[in-house]
Amino acid sequence: MSDIQCPVPFTIEHLQTIDNVSGTVEFTHRDWGSQALEAVRSYIRNHYRTEQRGLCAYCKVAVSLQSASNCHVEHIAPKSKYQIFMFEPKNLCVVCADCNEIKREQEVANEEPDPVHNGKTRKLYPRSSRSFRIVHPHFDVWEKHIQKFGPVFADKTDKGHFTIGACKLNRYLRKFGWESDYDDEEISADARAYLENPNPAGRAQNLRTLKRKLVLMG
Repeated sequence: MSDIQCPVPFTIEHLQTIDNVSGTVEFTHRDWGSQALEAVRSYIRNHYRTEQRGLCAYCKVAVSLQSASNCHVEHIAPKSKYQIFMFEPKNLCVVCADCNEIKREQEVANEEPDPVHNGKTRKLYPRSSRSFRIVHPHFDVWEKHIQKFGPVFADKTDKGHFTIGACKLNRYLRKFGWESDYDDEEISADARAYLENPNPAGRAQNLRTLKRKLVLMG
């Protein structure tokens, strides 16, 4: 089962508002933040913060349950690249302020990686996980692609690797480094040993070792 089970169900009133705002020639993805769409954005945000149990779709840290400042509506296929999917329910989720800002900075710099395979020719929104490079909360189970060890994110699949890079999930390590005697390579090696060990008992030992080091880091 995917992380998100129920896409946002727009009401007739919401759909009318969307049609009125987006139906003009001048409308672009930059109009997403317009006052006319405020009620629609709030509705989407409230739906997905509940559906995602208060967790960011990409890094799984808590988002705000009240304020919008740390609970941003995310377009999984970026609205700058895919305006046609701007209001597609399965293209929407919520993310934390950091993941939102990181993706937005890449968008502004025209460096945002495209999460959709062969996406530029698509007229209909993709309907399966294999169409996406990124871990997609409507189609994927996050834990099958990414393993989180405290502040460390380790990829288990190519999708996990893409998501970690696109959202810079290891941003705390990039900014602050390790606050311990253990270096980046050592912790990464322990994470890989855990993920690649086929023996359940060996994996359990690898996990205990990794957890002990991460606790000492704090």
